[in-house]
Amino acid sequence: MNKSPGNIKYALIIPAYNPDSRFLSFVRQLREGGETVIVIDDGSAAESQQYFTQAENAGCTVLRHDVNAGKGKALRTGFEELTRLNGNGAGFDYAVTADCDGQHSYDAIKSVVRAAAESLSDDPDKPSIIIGGRFRDRDDIPLKSKIGNNVTRWIFKAATGMSVHDTQTGLRAVPAWLFENMLSVKGNRYEYEMNMLLSVKGWDAGYLEIPIETIYYDNNSGSHFHPFRDSLLILSQIIKFACSSIISFCLDYILFLILSRNMRFEYAYAISRCTSGVFNYFLNAKVVFGRMNARTFVKYIILWAAILAAGSLGGRLIEDALEAGKLLSKIFVDLPLFAASYFGQKYFVFRSAKKRREVAP
Repeated sequence: MNKSPGNIKYALIIPAYNPDSRFLSFVRQLREGGETVIVIDDGSAAESQQYFTQAENAGCTVLRHDVNAGKGKALRTGFEELTRLNGNGAGFDYAVTADCDGQHSYDAIKSVVRAAAESLSDDPDKPSIIIGGRFRDRDDIPLKSKIGNNVTRWIFKAATGMSVHDTQTGLRAVPAWLFENMLSVKGNRYEYEMNMLLSVKGWDAGYLEIPIETIYYDNNSGSHFHPFRDSLLILSQIIKFACSSIISFCLDYILFLILSRNMRFEYAYAISRCTSGVFNYFLNAKVVFGRMNARTFVKYIILWAAILAAGSLGGRLIEDALEAGKLLSKIFVDLPLFAASYFGQKYFVFRSAKKRREVAP
């Protein structure tokens, strides 16, 4: 049965590390609005405990980490709690994640909830992830927020084909059918939120980004985000994929150079490509995507065989037509095939078989 926007049931997950009085004002406003609020105290210092106690007194559920484990770990703790509650019949349709420093206004949260309710009404079985995007037509954005987001969103789009303006926003609505998936997303710190987005296509989940209002206090000085360190963490999966490709590329070319001295082009190409291909699969399946099984291996072999055939035939044709050397011919044919291999692995090998509708901003 479709649900109207007024009937959606959701809970807010708010990770907090050493919050100040803005956090308390924020959660009190949420509770006054009748919201279900789950706060995760991520190993905060003793002087911050008064705010968590007052949040509990206001009706929030407060879950505590003994030591600071990072935002990603705190979000997983929140999703674990909602998974447990739904297992006991709570019936939450969505979880809405928000930052603790008051950046996300109550109006912005309600906008995300309305979009989630519409998605639930459109597709009750598998509603979409809703992303509350910042940075649209704004002149007051803090420099470190600009740096972090501009670097990651362009690389993210190039790597995934997904058009997400704000890859680092903490305001998201995650449907209940993905709660358990959230527990397997890698990363304990800020990279968790990027890895969540990187997993969207593999889950065959729809996504929708909507613009939201964001409030910056004192040039966002309360944020614990470090532009260089945390941008590297956020991009870790993309960086690992690139490193895997480079290592496999080097292995391929070294073997080709050795073998091509005494072999025809197509034989040297096939042997070097076979060796580097198997090596590349194990690196990507184990280190990058964390999805090694018979199904992905068979799909990888299908993709690899197609690229091998195209590369072997194409290289030989280029060598004969242009009278180019073997190495130069291999470079010409491998440049387009490198892109084909990347997108083939991303969208064919390491994604679910069932195709889902994707809603882009």
